[in-house]
Amino acid sequence: MTARTTVVVPVRDRLVLTQQCVEAFAADYGDRDDVELFVVDDGSTDETTAYLEQAPGLRLVRHAESAGFAASCNDGAAAGSGEYIVFLNNDTLGEHGWLDRLVSFADGNDKAAIVGARLLYENGTIQHAGIVFGADLLPRHVYRMFPREHPAVSRSRRFQAVTAACMLVRRNVFEKIGGFDTGFMNGFDDVDLCLRVWEAGGETHYCAESVLVHDEAATRGEDAELFRRNAERYRERWGRRVRRDDLETYAEDGLLGIVPGDLYPLEVHLDPRLGTLAEGDPYELLEERSRQVFDLLKENAALRLRLEEKSELLG
Repeated sequence: MTARTTVVVPVRDRLVLTQQCVEAFAADYGDRDDVELFVVDDGSTDETTAYLEQAPGLRLVRHAESAGFAASCNDGAAAGSGEYIVFLNNDTLGEHGWLDRLVSFADGNDKAAIVGARLLYENGTIQHAGIVFGADLLPRHVYRMFPREHPAVSRSRRFQAVTAACMLVRRNVFEKIGGFDTGFMNGFDDVDLCLRVWEAGGETHYCAESVLVHDEAATRGEDAELFRRNAERYRERWGRRVRRDDLETYAEDGLLGIVPGDLYPLEVHLDPRLGTLAEGDPYELLEERSRQVFDLLKENAALRLRLEEKSELLG
């Protein structure tokens, strides 16, 4: 039986995360003939390669040297044959049925060329529920750190972009536009893909029913120069064509509103979970506290990963 869905997992080092991802996927989908798993080893320097060479239930694509996320995804997709290609980070663990729900959503929405998932932090708050563009026209994950069951993240809808940490793409569309642009290096490549699909007439959707935990804090690097180069490439291509949509998204979800009236200033209603006014000590304190919680979450996740890797080496 020819596989209908090709799952591509790009990896580089971080053996513990890769083991967790591969083994969890095998437990849920390892006996399915309609699903094929390709892991792209992007020049790992730890024991990842040795593990993948003997791990059952996957096909291995190897890079002698690191070529980056976009090239790894392209090579993994080219090795497979599925009608749908699902790109999946190795720092994700899916809740029951996550893949079937993505495929089912695509089956039921012919215009959806790309479908993204609901991603959670380990504490159950939102990491990704779609991407919006603000006044600076840069992409940002909407409702980051909102409760996982908040109404704003619990309904599927169309966005301009979603993250490739878990992203389904129709193969015919992916091949038509030439896959990911390897001119981006580990950043903005997924947003660029979504916008090029839009340019070609396809749509990008968020599927709230497909849920995974994304341990982004354990693997996300902070490279200011790399971010600048990627952002410049993005702005050069899309800076005058992408549409600001953050405010309309908040308004659509009932979190931001203006009371109609003939006198000014108008009355603005702002949900406290969405934002605070830019004045007054209590608001500044709440904003700072939110930032501290987020930073602690990243530090704890990174520390846990280091401990697990050390334990793996000692074991």
